[in-house]
Amino acid sequence: MNDTLRSIYGRSSVRKYKEDKVPEEDIREILKAGFHAANGMNRQAIEFAVMENKNSRSKYSRKAISRLAEEAKAAGHSNPMIERMAADPASDIFYGAPAVIFVFADQNAVTPVEDGSLAVGNMMLAAHSMGYGTCFIGFAAGLGGDDEFLKECGVPDNHRYIASMILGKPDGDIDKHPRSDVRVLKWIK
Repeated sequence: MNDTLRSIYGRSSVRKYKEDKVPEEDIREILKAGFHAANGMNRQAIEFAVMENKNSRSKYSRKAISRLAEEAKAAGHSNPMIERMAADPASDIFYGAPAVIFVFADQNAVTPVEDGSLAVGNMMLAAHSMGYGTCFIGFAAGLGGDDEFLKECGVPDNHRYIASMILGKPDGDIDKHPRSDVRVLKWIK
């Protein structure tokens, strides 16, 4: 098996991190891997914000959970797990990771969600190959509508939030999540 496949098959989401800061040069290398992901019409329209400040991470974790709970309730889709998280001041959607990488796309992106998702995938694999843990954080999506967050991240008006990923050294063993067999609906020959 080659190194790329070994990284793909060996990566798992990590939800428990050491407090150790990730060196800036490692974060920059991981960002570079994200930027090298395939993107629609080669527009290269994604940009990143890195949040290492613990108080900021905590504040935006709380805001994201609250927004998620409010949006679910307003849509009539209450979710007991999200409501419990919103009620618990210790809940942390970023799992104590020392760094959060946010992905944004400017208005020139042809396929912004796809571009950002591919970037996160590349960053997860690059981080894994460097000994770091990661997790895609879908619960942070509500931050895309938070003006304070966008301002703190330096996001221009013509950009939109796409995705976020946490990054750090895993604290303990990484849980392996076995996969079932690949399901092919139909192979048309």
